[in-house]
This record gives sequence, structure tokens and C-alpha cells, in this order.
Amino acid sequence: MMVWYKSWRESRTRFLISAAALAGFCCLIVFFHRQIRTASGLPLGMRGHSYSEHIYYYIYGTAKGLFLILVAPFLGLGGLLREKSQGTAGFTLALPVSRIRLIGAQVGIGLLELGILALLPAAILPPVSLLVHESYPFTQALHFSVLWFGCGILVFAASFLFSVTLRGEYSAPLACIITFFAQDLVLGKLLAPYDLKLTWIAGEFGTMHWDAQHAQLSSGQLPWTSLLIFSLVSFFLLALAARITQRQDF
Repeated sequence: MMVWYKSWRESRTRFLISAAALAGFCCLIVFFHRQIRTASGLPLGMRGHSYSEHIYYYIYGTAKGLFLILVAPFLGLGGLLREKSQGTAGFTLALPVSRIRLIGAQVGIGLLELGILALLPAAILPPVSLLVHESYPFTQALHFSVLWFGCGILVFAASFLFSVTLRGEYSAPLACIITFFAQDLVLGKLLAPYDLKLTWIAGEFGTMHWDAQHAQLSSGQLPWTSLLIFSLVSFFLLALAARITQRQDF
């Protein structure tokens, strides 16, 4: 329990800043939806410019990129190499726990924070939408929360692996962001036919459809196969990070 609390103390600032920024962005998009939609030049209520599509475009289209590019990489900061640069590795290694437990606590807290942040829009959008006399289905918001978390764990795992192998405070998230853009540009077209392009999966690019009966966008089935592949790759990256940590000489 001690190492879990330690991991929380080390990551809580990043988590709270991310939560505040994401919550603020969601509220901003909801409370000023009329002004934003009017500024786009399309009449309110026009098909192709409904409230449902407004939320999808600005939050699940735009904020999902911020979630994968900025939030997940910084939540993935951890490992003993980073603590060595801060001068706290000696204290951490003196604790009566194994390195695997130390790493496990950091990963566990990080994934818990990632899950909470992925669920945050689902917790905010339905009730806040009622305040502006609109509605947004909780099931659809929850659908995207699963996608955000399923894709986010891969970015988190990559950042954590970089964190245990690269020195410097922000070397790991920077390397993770560069890798993210590189794979999206280089492998994007190759992975897209197999439903493995990260940014497409996180935002359900091309799979949302207009539900004329309910006058809103509707999502399809969750891509469980793709999410399972992401989870397996993430597990491999985290296991590799744990193995490297065990062999590091401090």
C-alpha cells in the first residue's frame, strides 16, 4: 500500500491538471455550443450540424487527439531511471519491496488515472448537456470512453517503456509523441485496412452514421479485436519495461 500511495503522490499533479483541462474543455464545448455552431456558418438544427455531431467533432474528434498525444504520454512517466535523475532512486530502492512491485504500483496507478480520465467526458457530457436544454446519450459517451482507454493504454505503455530507458524529465513523453506521429504517418495506411490505426479507432473515424429516426449520430459495435491487440502489445511493452528495470544497475 505504501508504494501505491507513493506512486499516486508522484503522479497526482499530472493527473489533476489533465482532469481539470479535459473537464474544462468539455464544459466549454457544451456551454458555448450555440455560438460555436453558429460561427461555423450552418443553421442550428440542420442535418450535418446537430448537437450530437457538434459533440462528436469537437470532443471525440479533437479532444481525443489531445488525450492520446498529451495526456497518456505524461501519465506514463515512471521507472527508476527518472528517479535517479531526480536524486530519489536511492530512497526508493531502500524500501522493503521488490522492483517489480515498485513498477507494478506505478503502472497500476497510471492505468487507473488513465481510466478515470477516459470516463470523464461520459460523466460530464450527459448532465451538463441538460443545463443547455440538449441531450447526449450516456451509452455513446461510454462507448467512446472504452475506445479512449483501449487506445490510450498503448500510448501509456510506450511512454512508460521510454521512461525506463531514457534519461531526462521529459525525454520519455517527447519520444512517445514523436513515435506516435511517426507510426501514424508511416504505418497509418498499412494499418487502417486492418482496423489498427490508433487515431481512427479512438474516434471511430468513418464508422459513425446518421440515425434519422433519433436525429443524432450513432456508433457501431466496439472493435474488440483491435482493442485486444492493443492490450496485448501494451502488456508486452510493460513487461519489457519491468525486465529492463530489474536488470538496471543503480
